[in-house]
Amino acid sequence: MENENNTNRFIRLLTQSHRVILLGGLAVIGHGYNRPTKDADIWLDPMSSPAEWAAALAQAITSFSELSLHRLPGWSKISTAELPAAIEECRVVRVQGLDCPLDVFRQPNEFDSESFDAVYARGTRQTDGTILPVPIDLIQSKLDTGREKDIHDIAHLEQIVRADYKKRLPVASPDEARGMLERYSDWEVLQAALENPSQEIRDLAHAELREFAEAGDPFSLAILEGREIPYDR
Repeated sequence: MENENNTNRFIRLLTQSHRVILLGGLAVIGHGYNRPTKDADIWLDPMSSPAEWAAALAQAITSFSELSLHRLPGWSKISTAELPAAIEECRVVRVQGLDCPLDVFRQPNEFDSESFDAVYARGTRQTDGTILPVPIDLIQSKLDTGREKDIHDIAHLEQIVRADYKKRLPVASPDEARGMLERYSDWEVLQAALENPSQEIRDLAHAELREFAEAGDPFSLAILEGREIPYDR
């Protein structure tokens, strides 16, 4: 495409032959969060082995001039011959020489390789061929990093998940509600679950509210005691 930078062209090239999931700041921006990002992150289909994965990435690199591969720790430069071992050990490599650094994951934070198919299926296809993950999968990829930007990203994504759950839980089936609450819950979504006519779902919501209350959450305690929420979120 005209005016497309070479980072986007590189990603688009990968998507022509392989499945690619968008991660990081660009994915959060794709969910409506206005914030800057200095790099790009993608999850390239793990394939059957590190060697097959490395061969796919190496092939894409040959279509561009002056690109280099780098690995952790320290993003030290490596050759394509070293790529299979590097990705097996580090789970991510960096491509330098594009408009911005591109981190290519075989296994992102908090996911195993076998999760790729499910994350891919839940997401939405973008015009460049990548898949934009649903917010809750992006949240999982940003857990326990300790980075301030990820904390802000998670807060934005949780707002989206919370709004979605508050609409769906009052009419969800028991299986659907259980699956949703296994991935995310707080006092607001549990309060919405209490509106469901299913006693099974209401019992599940009460059980989780009791757990939150015992851990010191005043909102959950207020709901259980039938009081008004003590203060705004």
